[in-house]
Amino acid sequence: MTGGGETRRWLEDAWDRAEAAVVLVGGDDAGPFAGRRLLAEVYDDALAELRELTTSGAFTGDICRCHGSLTVALLDAGGDFIGGGSCHGRDTVSWERGRFRDDLEVADPEGLSAFLHRYGVPWPAAAPAGGVGSPRVT
Repeated sequence: MTGGGETRRWLEDAWDRAEAAVVLVGGDDAGPFAGRRLLAEVYDDALAELRELTTSGAFTGDICRCHGSLTVALLDAGGDFIGGGSCHGRDTVSWERGRFRDDLEVADPEGLSAFLHRYGVPWPAAAPAGGVGSPRVT
C-alpha cells in the first residue's frame, strides 16, 4: 500500500476546482473524454456526495488489469475537463490511472452503486467470467 499521498493531493485540488462531474461510457481505453457517450451529469449537492463516495477509501498501491467500465470525469467552471477516474470491478476507482497507477478501493461501494443507479447508470457491471473482482498487476 502506498497511502496514495500524491493522488490524494491531486484529488483534493481537482475536486476543489470541480463545478460538475459527468459519468461517461468506457474506462481507460475508451479514448478522450469529449468523444464519449454521456451517461449522467452531476451538480450542486450531489457533487459533494459523489466526491465523498469516489475519494474515501484505501489506495491499493497497484492497478487492476481491466480498463474499467465507465469514467467519472470532473469539469471546471469553464466546462473543461480537469481529470477523471475509471471504475473497476465492484469497488474500485482509478483516478488518473496513467499518472498515479494506484487504485482506490472505495469505502462505500454499495453507496457508490446506489448513487450511480439513481442517475440511471448501472454499476458495477456484471462480474467478469471466472468470478467477482479483478486481478491486480503491479
